[in-house]
Amino acid sequence: MTDRKTFVKAVADLVQEYIDNFDRFDSNPQIRVNPELLYVEAIDGSAMLEGIGDSEEAFEDAAYAQGDETMSASDYQEKENPDFYPIKDLLKPTGEHSSEPDMDKIEKIADEYFA
Repeated sequence: MTDRKTFVKAVADLVQEYIDNFDRFDSNPQIRVNPELLYVEAIDGSAMLEGIGDSEEAFEDAAYAQGDETMSASDYQEKENPDFYPIKDLLKPTGEHSSEPDMDKIEKIADEYFA
């Protein structure tokens, strides 16, 4: 993803996908963002926990190795560690049983990646 507008649209589309198909997700759906590539996807909370464990393991493995090359690898790995945002926090109620993507909150997420 290269620009803010594309990023915001992608996150909003994922939130809308959750709204349209909430029964396909567990009770803790998340937006996962790769901060280096700005790739976004909607995942279950269980996938988030697995991703956090994998990221920590890769970071620890890089930290145990020695040398400048390893330092660069660990820096890159840290940049690749995903950020997670609860989808339910990105819902804006529009009625008693309906909601839409909360664009103000999605814009605040975009602020973290686009200055």
